[in-house]
Amino acid sequence: MDIREKCQPHLWLLTGTVEGHVFARSLLKEGWKITVSVVSDRASIPYEKLNLEKILVGALTTEEELREVILRARINHSGFDCVIDLTHPFAINITGAISKVCRELGQPFIRYERPVDNISNAFLIKKFSDLEKYDLTNKSILLAVGVRHLKDALTFARNSGAEVYARVLANPESMKMTLSSSIPKANFAVLNPSVSSNGKIEKALIRKWNIDGVICRQSGGRNEILWHQICSSMSLNLWLLERPCKLKHINPIDSYEKLTKRLKSINME
Repeated sequence: MDIREKCQPHLWLLTGTVEGHVFARSLLKEGWKITVSVVSDRASIPYEKLNLEKILVGALTTEEELREVILRARINHSGFDCVIDLTHPFAINITGAISKVCRELGQPFIRYERPVDNISNAFLIKKFSDLEKYDLTNKSILLAVGVRHLKDALTFARNSGAEVYARVLANPESMKMTLSSSIPKANFAVLNPSVSSNGKIEKALIRKWNIDGVICRQSGGRNEILWHQICSSMSLNLWLLERPCKLKHINPIDSYEKLTKRLKSINME
């Protein structure tokens, strides 16, 4: 039975990972109405061909902004049957804020988190200062940690004696923050992830810079898997910044099957 025929349930998806588009497409096929939030015009591009109710573009950084979206939906239509947080595993501020707002408003809420993959032979660090426990003297280290973590990773890797290089994404915010850091222009490369996802460019940079090790985040998904594969095949050390601890009051799911099961239970209440 098509769920839409029953009561046209409406979901709000806060996205920031590739799963956002995958889940949105699948949920549409199952009959759900979908409103999606993305942080930028560029992030909205994959969603433009989907039959969505609305795409909300722009970062929602405060509880007031999040609350306004939910309350406006209740005024303009019957509101959201559920809010689904598909933001990045390290985006703990938005997850904490939206879960709090949903609790206060009695709004059904589901948090999706990628499963934690086997770290193989990687070194797991809780914070970048843990890099000082390693002797990286005369080692060339590549940072693939996201631009918001670049400054801390750069500082502590250098404190350990490393020559530091970085891979940054091709967007204005990343460029601005990278150029404002102390990393030399010759030591970073700007990549479009849609072009470099097969790892060929990353491997070329590793050879060009004679990289000895890579530092990235335990974010799950194809980016972390890519670095596991590259470091294993090229005999490089890999350091993973440990994923933030799960927030209290949140019982996340880690698969699309679990998501649909919980949605169906909400829809039947």
